[in-house]
Amino acid sequence: MSSLQLRRITQAGLIAATYTVLALAFQPISFGIYQVRIAEALTVLPFLTAAAVPGLYVGCLLANIIGGMGWLDILLGPLITLVAAVATRWIYHLSRHRLNRILVVLPTVLIWAGAVYILTDGKFDAHAILGLAISLLALLIIRFAEKMRLCAPERRQMVNLMRGLALIGVIEATLLMGRWVDWRMVLIGGFALLAAAATVWLLARVWYAGDNPNMLLAPMPPVLFNAFGVSAYLAPIIGVDYWFSVQMVGIGQLIACYLLGLPLLALLKRRNLFF
Repeated sequence: MSSLQLRRITQAGLIAATYTVLALAFQPISFGIYQVRIAEALTVLPFLTAAAVPGLYVGCLLANIIGGMGWLDILLGPLITLVAAVATRWIYHLSRHRLNRILVVLPTVLIWAGAVYILTDGKFDAHAILGLAISLLALLIIRFAEKMRLCAPERRQMVNLMRGLALIGVIEATLLMGRWVDWRMVLIGGFALLAAAATVWLLARVWYAGDNPNMLLAPMPPVLFNAFGVSAYLAPIIGVDYWFSVQMVGIGQLIACYLLGLPLLALLKRRNLFF
């Protein structure tokens, strides 16, 4: 067995063990309809190493066996995680096509819109529209700045401006939180806002450093596959409406994969780990 193969097996085992431990350590929020499975932050790792694909499958399998949500969760949950991991690995291999630089802004827009939708109970008002407009303006700065030949200080000023706009957008959107009596919805919406701001912050860093912009797309497969796939069997088990389950599971995944997973991915990539 070569040293590379041994390293990949070690990485897969470490990822599987870490996923299992995190899922069980935070068990109250790792299972059920109102879940933010902290372990799902690791689902961004296939962007760095192929060893994460089997590692995440085994970790999810062990966590779901111990979690006690039933045989459907044991059988289908890990398979959904496996498919999402393969998709995340595929995103890594995408070339830096011009279309990709447009697609990378979609996660931020979708997360921001979803957070505001929750906090307004589906009724957008002036605060919501202003918050979304500010976030979109921050993203448009990148599109214009990419076409300009800026020196390093100018690029840094542009990045700081974009991050400042994202922060203002978060502050503006938080004014909506007082409408909700249900503290769970306020908490979920608030964390979703932080996840949206985190994507803007990291997008600025990726653009400034000249890194692969597809990094911001890495968490999307686990978010989408879990929201729509897991809800297909979780909703009947819990006894809730399918689309309500899609919203709750999807928001939990957005928080875990973007608010926690993206910073983790940026940190590991900066330190050249898993390469």
